[in-house]
Amino acid sequence: MTEQNAQPEQNAQPAPTEPPVRAVAPPPVPEQSAPAPDPAPAPAPAEADADADAVPGTEGPAAERPRRPRRKVRARWVAAVLVAVLTGTGAAAAVIAPERTELPGLRTPNDGRYVLPELTLPPLPSGRPAPSASGAGNRHHADLRQLLLPAPAGVTAAAERKGCGDYAELEKEPAEARAILLQNGCRDAVRRVWTAPDGTRTELWLLRFGSEDEAKAHYLVMNYGQLKEPAGLEASVDGIAPEMDRITTVKVSADKAGKPGEQPRPVARAAYFQRGDVTALVLTANQEGVPLQAFRQVAMGQFGMLG
Repeated sequence: MTEQNAQPEQNAQPAPTEPPVRAVAPPPVPEQSAPAPDPAPAPAPAEADADADAVPGTEGPAAERPRRPRRKVRARWVAAVLVAVLTGTGAAAAVIAPERTELPGLRTPNDGRYVLPELTLPPLPSGRPAPSASGAGNRHHADLRQLLLPAPAGVTAAAERKGCGDYAELEKEPAEARAILLQNGCRDAVRRVWTAPDGTRTELWLLRFGSEDEAKAHYLVMNYGQLKEPAGLEASVDGIAPEMDRITTVKVSADKAGKPGEQPRPVARAAYFQRGDVTALVLTANQEGVPLQAFRQVAMGQFGMLG
């Protein structure tokens, strides 16, 4: 019984078992170096400009702090250099640039004006007021010779003290002119004469009277007188200056002359005016024609000396 029981046990097939699982060795892991940092994103345009100023070998926030001052300093240096260059260029151009009159095609023809010295009023006697001072009555107390317009550069012409009768000899009717001068109380007369290189002769006369009213009375008469030389002067509409035209009489000769191709000009021009207690005559003559601008310049200058 026991054998029968045992036989089946021997004949019994053993229960299938799962094949053993063979352990697989894990693949060798290669040695790895430290992970590389992710590439930095491309800088924005504004950052690119800043990077251009960065010092090599620096990066990160600590390196950004000194960039702004460096940019400002560089901008200031650039501005300073530009200012220096422009200033130097302008100064050099002003020094070496030729005058307009020296450039071909832009030469300005000479209009006859003179080079006059700087005009200054003469000193007043001690305790005497200027003509325009309050209560002065527009009287000129300075030496009458020093009130004559000075001669232009390159010309020597002394101021001469004359008598009132000497002025009367300029008139076509000297006896009548002398009586009028005496009647109006002429006290002093001076003259200056010069001839310019272009041949224009200029003669200046100043007559001083006892008061502004006496000078005005003589001025109203002298306007209508006729000079011996140049003869035949006629009233002209040629003005001198706005501040003078209302109180100035201008006369010109009927005879005219001029170079070929130029407009004929009067051979004589005269201006009469009065300022305070002084009357004045500006007389210019040139057989080739008196330049208008030169005549105006002298008349305005003498008018200003009496201001």
